[in-house]
Amino acid sequence: MGVAGAIALFLLLPSALFAEPLERSVVRVLALLLGDTPRLAAEAPWDWVAHGVLFALLAWAWCAPAARAGQVRGVLVAAVGAVAYGGAIEVAQMLVGYRSGEWMDLVADAAGVAVGALVAAGIWPRLVR
Repeated sequence: MGVAGAIALFLLLPSALFAEPLERSVVRVLALLLGDTPRLAAEAPWDWVAHGVLFALLAWAWCAPAARAGQVRGVLVAAVGAVAYGGAIEVAQMLVGYRSGEWMDLVADAAGVAVGALVAAGIWPRLVR
């Protein structure tokens, strides 16, 4: 399935699945931007840290073989695949009744993937010097 197929599948999903999690995520981003840290602390941002760390490890594991082989495109494909995997998990959580998928979790996943891919490619140590 290409990008067009994925977009078509996304558009076929009922909008009610996305309304409430998207609204909560927007409220969290606004709270972060406006400096409402007590609200964020009360809503357990540690979940985002866990998402970031776990997806950094996943991206490192997926990107490292391509990075060792010097394949930049392979690193990018693995990183995009890891973000897509995180997105699939969040959508699946929205589809089942007892879990809640959240867009901010996907943002944390993507941030973790970026760090993991940079570490695998050997770029991160050069950035932090």
